[in-house]
Amino acid sequence: MKKIAYLLKMKSNTGELHLFEAKVTGDKKCISNYTSICGKMIKLESSENKFVCKDEDTARIICAEIGRTVCGNCVSHLYTTDYEG
Repeated sequence: MKKIAYLLKMKSNTGELHLFEAKVTGDKKCISNYTSICGKMIKLESSENKFVCKDEDTARIICAEIGRTVCGNCVSHLYTTDYEG
């Protein structure tokens, strides 16, 4: 089972916040995907990180506390359930 973490990055030209999935390495570093979950932001557009390397539950709580500036499409990913069948 792979360990997935989340990063919340601010898009420099809009101020919107987007979630990125990341893989946790053996030395506990997070390597994020190049594009956000919604596909509307790339890493190079980031002006700052609001959080890094958080698990799904923690990411969900922080995003809820921040509110509407977090991309709704990105956040909805935290509330879906993947089934392997």
